[in-house]
Amino acid sequence: MEWTPRENAKIVGILPDYRDSLSQNPSVVKVSEYYARELIKNSLNIFNDRINKVVDPVDTIAQHIRRMDDVVAGRQLQRPLMADEHNWANCYK
Repeated sequence: MEWTPRENAKIVGILPDYRDSLSQNPSVVKVSEYYARELIKNSLNIFNDRINKVVDPVDTIAQHIRRMDDVVAGRQLQRPLMADEHNWANCYK
């Protein structure tokens, strides 16, 4: 299931706070899982379709938070290919 532009926009929107939290807690998994829970709780049902189609929505969203952090930072080994990721590439160095 491709990530929608709305989902990606929500994730990109939390990345500054996510990065700030990483400076205080170096566990990328714990920090990304925290923000995944926050997105699920506070995103006005934007993630409902995804939540209903995966076994572990927190882990799924947390993994995508980490991926999008790499995409927006330009740290991708390959060019962003999924959904609208190319629109976000290199936007937060």
